[in-house]
Amino acid sequence: MMPQPKPLILSLTLLLAGCSAGLLAPAGSPAKLYTLSAPREIASTAPQVTWQLIVQMPDAAMQLNSARIAISPAPARIDYYADVAWTDRPPAILQELLLQSFDKSGKISGVQHMGGSARADFELSTDLQQFQVDAVGDPPSIHVEIAARLIRARDRSIVASRQFAATEPAGANFDATIGGFDVALQRLLPRIVDWTLEQGSRNP
Repeated sequence: MMPQPKPLILSLTLLLAGCSAGLLAPAGSPAKLYTLSAPREIASTAPQVTWQLIVQMPDAAMQLNSARIAISPAPARIDYYADVAWTDRPPAILQELLLQSFDKSGKISGVQHMGGSARADFELSTDLQQFQVDAVGDPPSIHVEIAARLIRARDRSIVASRQFAATEPAGANFDATIGGFDVALQRLLPRIVDWTLEQGSRNP
């Protein structure tokens, strides 16, 4: 079994087994990078739409707006794993995965990030509220929570809002834990796609 990267707090050595300092990368060595993926296919039940959508850069609190991989050892506390990182900040990863997921749905042809050339009918605003390993419980688990708001561009009104959340087991080793983040997002992304397309169709 591969050891999990050592969190930057001593107390977590008892919570997450297998964190042997002798097996970790030497101090100052490059971080091992992890990325996440969109679902290969999205079998959307939403209607086909002709309107245009902008996916805004997601918001996130400062402690989650970092390429460092977060772990919560106690309520209202965030720490980070040593020697590992995301390939980008989680909000940027989420924006790219949302764009890919809308494309894979096959239900909308006009979707882009903010700053694109097309004029949008709607904007999807999201807030990444949880994106960490929760080590408070036994066993540890992964929590991903996203607040979504659909904004009609012509009058800047919020036509719909909803919370999306998923919890997955943290896994027996760190690679499995990252896989848990992937599973959580691949559960949530199709739901966000369907919800966005349905709400935009109901609120032209």
